[in-house]
Amino acid sequence: MGIMNLFKKKPQKTLLDEVQDSTVKLFRAIGEANAIAPTYNMSDKLILRIAEEVMSAFKDAAQIKGERIPGGYLMSIAMKFFSVHEQFGELFYKKHLEYEIQNYHLNGLREDYKFNLLNQGENE
Repeated sequence: MGIMNLFKKKPQKTLLDEVQDSTVKLFRAIGEANAIAPTYNMSDKLILRIAEEVMSAFKDAAQIKGERIPGGYLMSIAMKFFSVHEQFGELFYKKHLEYEIQNYHLNGLREDYKFNLLNQGENE
């Protein structure tokens, strides 16, 4: 490490970086407090990808049905899919997400998905 490296500015974090870091910390803290996924076997990048895929898929499906799924429910659903991915891998996770979206279209939101993570489990 040369002397010039001491004076180089570190890249500044953007607001998006801060939000993503906070999101990962939140999901990890919830998982750790409840001894569930996401564990440290799952990268931050994977946590963000799964959360985005799951929450977007359910949000889009709800929009098609003319419904709205509360954000706390979406976060709880994402937590369940972290476990699916950790236990069964990428392929099963993808297939299970497709199945659950189809099930939602046909039968509505599963009762066990109606847990509002933002309100400590209170239904909205």
